[in-house]
Amino acid sequence: MFKNLIRIGVNLSLFNSTYVLCKSVKDEKLPHYHFLNDQDLNKLLKKHQNLSIIDRTYTEHILSIIRDVETETVEFRKNSDRLIRILIEQAISQIEKKKHVKQSPLGYYDAHEVKFEDEEICFVSILRSGNAFLFEGLKAVSGASIGQILIQRNEDTALPSYLFQKLPSNIKDQQVILMDPMLATGSSATLALRILKNQGVKQENITFLTLVSCEQGIEKLFREFPKIKIITAQVDPILLKDFHYLAPGIGNFGDRYFGTDKKSQQTVQQQ
Repeated sequence: MFKNLIRIGVNLSLFNSTYVLCKSVKDEKLPHYHFLNDQDLNKLLKKHQNLSIIDRTYTEHILSIIRDVETETVEFRKNSDRLIRILIEQAISQIEKKKHVKQSPLGYYDAHEVKFEDEEICFVSILRSGNAFLFEGLKAVSGASIGQILIQRNEDTALPSYLFQKLPSNIKDQQVILMDPMLATGSSATLALRILKNQGVKQENITFLTLVSCEQGIEKLFREFPKIKIITAQVDPILLKDFHYLAPGIGNFGDRYFGTDKKSQQTVQQQ
C-alpha cells in the first residue's frame, strides 16, 4: 500500500518520499478533488436503475472524518461503523416485504416486514476489509449466516486472485448481501459475484454494499451482472488509472480500520 502511495506521489510530482499520509509537510500542492454534483449523480442513477446512493445529508459528515488523513484508528473505526450501519439498513429496506395486520397497544395496524427470516439472509464479506461490515450487520440481522471470500489483489497490476471461500450450503436460496468497502476497478467484486453465481445465487437476490465507489467500477459490475443491486455512500470522481486508487478516496481501508497501518506510517515518516 505505502509503496504504491510513494509511487503515486513521485509520478504526479505532488510530494517527495518523506511525505506519505503525514501532516508534517503542509506546503506541497496536492490536488483538490471535487465530488460529483447532483446533476451528475442523477444521470448515474437514471442510467442504472438498481443503483442507490445514500443521501449525502446522512453521510457527508461521517465521510469527511474517515477520509481525513489525520483520523486515528478509534475514530476511523467508530465512524466507519456508523456509515456501514446506514448501508446495512438501506440494504434491508430493499428486501421484499410482507404485509399483515398486527396489534399495537392502542389497536391494529398494517405491518410491512421483511419477508425472509434472519436465517434466510447471508452476509458475504470479501476478505479482509469486508469483515468490517459484520459487526453492524449482525446487530441488525442477528440470525443471518456468514460467508467469506478471500481475494488478493496484486498491488502492481490490480488484478485479483481467488484464494479461498466458505459459503453456506444453502446460499442459492438466501438473500445475499455482499460487502466490500471500496469499489475501484470492480475486479475483486466481479470475481466474488462470479463465485456466487457458480453457487447458484440469482443476481436479483444479491445486494452489493460499498462505502466509496466510482463510475468505472459501477459500470463494470452492472455490465456483467445487470440484475444485482448496488448501494454506495458516495461516488468518487477519479480512478487513478495507473495505480487503481480512488481519489480523494480513503486510503487502505483495511489497514486503517483494523489498525495495521501505524508501523508502516512510522517507518515511512522516519526515512
